[in-house]
Amino acid sequence: MQQYRRAARGWLLALTALLLVPLARADAGWFASGDTQLRLDLQLLNDAEIIELPVSYWPLPRAAVRYALAGAKEHFASNAAVAAALQRVRARISDPAANGVVRLETGVRGGDPGLWRDFDTLAREDGEFAGGFAYAQGRYSVGVEVTAVTNPADGHDLRPDGSQATVQLGNWLLSAHMMDRWWGPGHEGSLILSNNARPMPTLMVERAEAREFETRWLSWLGPWRMSFGISQMEDSRQDIDKPLFMAWRVVIMPTHKMEIGFSRTAQFCGQELECSLSVFKNLLIGNDNVGIDTTKAQEPGNQMAGFDLRWNSPLGDLPYAIYGQYIGEDESGYVPAKFLSQLGMEVWHPVAAGGIVQGFFEYASTTASANSNRGPYYGYSYNQGLFNIEGYRFHGRSVGYTADRDAENWALGGILSASNGTLWTATARISRLDRSIIGDFRNTVASVPTDYHAIELGWKGQLFGEQISADLGVQAIEPMNAARDTQVYGFVGWRHEFRP
Repeated sequence: MQQYRRAARGWLLALTALLLVPLARADAGWFASGDTQLRLDLQLLNDAEIIELPVSYWPLPRAAVRYALAGAKEHFASNAAVAAALQRVRARISDPAANGVVRLETGVRGGDPGLWRDFDTLAREDGEFAGGFAYAQGRYSVGVEVTAVTNPADGHDLRPDGSQATVQLGNWLLSAHMMDRWWGPGHEGSLILSNNARPMPTLMVERAEAREFETRWLSWLGPWRMSFGISQMEDSRQDIDKPLFMAWRVVIMPTHKMEIGFSRTAQFCGQELECSLSVFKNLLIGNDNVGIDTTKAQEPGNQMAGFDLRWNSPLGDLPYAIYGQYIGEDESGYVPAKFLSQLGMEVWHPVAAGGIVQGFFEYASTTASANSNRGPYYGYSYNQGLFNIEGYRFHGRSVGYTADRDAENWALGGILSASNGTLWTATARISRLDRSIIGDFRNTVASVPTDYHAIELGWKGQLFGEQISADLGVQAIEPMNAARDTQVYGFVGWRHEFRP
């Protein structure tokens, strides 16, 4: 026992030393999910071979962007659009709030939210008033944001969403946060983890800089990122109260043209379930078949896993990329099975004065094995034997894809980015929601088969020196055996930063 106490004291002293000794080049801040301009700029710089940085999941560490820019190949910036993107990203990195200066900000968003939440949807409720501050110094970062909302769907009218506290230890970031996460290359949604649901309280470890392995045996993987987090889900659920949520992702970039991501999530523990190291071991190695490799008492819970890929101009050298995401809802032989699927294509072209226009087409299906000869399996996705009512949802919204399960969605979109950072967006959507034929009360978007059509326009930029955002759309919702309901929706947002 004495040797264990000495070892514990040694680890405690080592950790204290790490916390007290400043580290060079530390930068513990984050770029939040939903930043379309930054995402577009970084992807353009990747595709132009200026930088190498995996950008298929958010939030994105500031340290990762700073490290990628330090090795930027500026001589490859052969057109004004790439040069303008590089200038914008460098301006973001030089934010005073990341260098020991407190930044205060406030904002108001009001309107009528539509059904769909994509990568950068403005708001969740009819009216939102937010205020907060951000500060980073060396390897410490803190951001506090409090949002008051009207008519909250989940009954929470005061929310700390977006808040975080982070410390950098070596090349790792340790954080406690309530930040939106987005895993995958899609514009319209992620099948496994997106900003559709409110963010959960999370403890997370994340790689700060996407450095390559130094050993020649692994250096071929290229720049890589890794994130592992444990979150707490809500209480008063109808299936399992207060379950834990594990989220694990690794992304590699073996060539400047290709980014490959591997994701895994799990719901486990909770007030009605056993929570032990044995249960966690079963979860990690995939022992979740009762009577075969585990007992009913030690069944770990609901798991999802899969991969995604973005490939820049696989044939020829034209400005386009293909991407996809495949997430297994089940397991067979210790590998994912019964896949949900997403496929997309992007094209882009420089425009006058350093701007760029990007177009995308995207398809997604949240029906298990919908596009295989063994499927489809309706009523299967985002639920499991233990988590059989709320399932893979948090505060009434799917943690994965916006349209919940058994949906099929086609989207055609465009983004126009001016050299000064002004952004115009346009998206058209055609969806079939809840294709289960008999209906599904657990589906949080459509409890009966429903046709959905929408056209949405957006604008973000500076107006009279203030940051303004606006969305305007028309959506038509037509449930089975019911009349079509056509609605106009939209939002206007204002944000002001108080800088020294």
